[in-house]
Amino acid sequence: MTNADESLCGGKNRTPAEIVTELARRKARAAAAKIADASALIIAADTIVAHKGRILGKPSGTDDAVNMLSSLSGDTHEVYSGVAVVFGGKTVCGFDVTKVKFRDMDIKEITAYAATGDPLTKAGSYGAEGIGAAFIERIEGDFFNVAGLPVCKLANILKDGFKMSVFDLI
Repeated sequence: MTNADESLCGGKNRTPAEIVTELARRKARAAAAKIADASALIIAADTIVAHKGRILGKPSGTDDAVNMLSSLSGDTHEVYSGVAVVFGGKTVCGFDVTKVKFRDMDIKEITAYAATGDPLTKAGSYGAEGIGAAFIERIEGDFFNVAGLPVCKLANILKDGFKMSVFDLI
């Protein structure tokens, strides 16, 4: 935990891609400063949901989660994840975007899901890697981006920015 500033940095004046890239950069740099070891490989990520011109971060509570999920019901939204890598004094960032279509959901199942507490720590109030996956009808793009870490984007950042492979991390 870095306690990096996770405010939406500019809000309406910035695109979702710019926001998640900046949030990931903040987290990575905060971790690098905390560790203070240039030989450490730091990987940080952040995720937001964009729906009808609104940015949906983590909900403020159960009622907010219910409202977010209700707004997403039966509709398509975009999930943006930014990733930042710091190594050897260099920072390289990128982002990915994935379209997610939710099935129609009734208020009873939305409320039951919100009551689990799972949505309270997730952008857009759901986790694709858990029971929240029951709401997903279709995904266009990288599933791992929706889960919060765009693995292919990370692999490309390591390859292009640092001349290393994810297999070098094993």
